[in-house]
Amino acid sequence: MSKLASACVLALFLAACSDRVADLFDDAESLWLAGRHTEAVSKLRVIVEEYPNSPYTSRALIKLGEIHDLDLNEPEKAIDFLARAAEKEGKSDLALKALQKLAVIYEQSLRNYDLAIMQYQRIRNEYKGKVDEEEYISKMAEAYFKKGDYAQAIIESQELLSKHPNGARSIDARYQIANSKFIMGDAKNALELFGKILQDYPKSKYEYDVRLGVAICLEELEQLPKALEEYNDLKKRYPDKTLIVRKIESVKKRLSKKPTK
Repeated sequence: MSKLASACVLALFLAACSDRVADLFDDAESLWLAGRHTEAVSKLRVIVEEYPNSPYTSRALIKLGEIHDLDLNEPEKAIDFLARAAEKEGKSDLALKALQKLAVIYEQSLRNYDLAIMQYQRIRNEYKGKVDEEEYISKMAEAYFKKGDYAQAIIESQELLSKHPNGARSIDARYQIANSKFIMGDAKNALELFGKILQDYPKSKYEYDVRLGVAICLEELEQLPKALEEYNDLKKRYPDKTLIVRKIESVKKRLSKKPTK
């Protein structure tokens, strides 16, 4: 067989392989959409195991990660597939997608905040200028807060405010700092911070939480009449919040036990 004929046969073979992989991937997608998750996994594993160098392989690995995490509740298996995709793809967009999904699994499915933070930091380092830095600083701050490392959550939030003082997530950072301060026992500074948030963002998504934070801080600081006033105001604004009713009853009980002057 001539070299030209051999090249033609090879090209036809590769094209046939490519068509089969594309068909396998499409079949897997259709099975997944139909809720036939284990069958979709079988199709995708054929791609990964029999065609490791196909352009579809990394996409198949990522899809396997998604199915095992979201549909089969097997986050550990998902991590394996996503890590393989990230390693295979280097610093491509597909690698970024795999790393992002890894971070979410660590944070939300496994609640392993240390590993989630490592992924967020890696994304910040390796995709600087390509991803929204403000978003990932915010994610790291939130992960530290969930971990219970409130001091580091404050540090991350302060970095966000320093770099993006007027950014879309600046209010998140300010709320994170105030909330962390209160949990750490610094009700005085927390009260001041909550007050400034309410002043600068009177109708934000945190309005209820901030107003509640003000009232709780006042209660913690033994400023009971002011706390009661805030709770009564909250009751008018949010009549369906049973917590407020309990708080009002608690403060009234404490006030009744205080000696009158």
